[in-house]
Amino acid sequence: MSSEHHLPSATDLQRELEQVRRDYAIALKDRPEHAHALEQRARKLEAELARQK
Repeated sequence: MSSEHHLPSATDLQRELEQVRRDYAIALKDRPEHAHALEQRARKLEAELARQK
């Protein structure tokens, strides 16, 4: 059994970022208590994408 750590590809990160942004837009209207966490997740994904470029 391998203990390799799988790093997500830039494409995977971009897709997840787009989904988080959609969820964030919905949360601002419907579930504002979740918006902050989603905003932080989006920032983390943006930083990961920037490191891969």
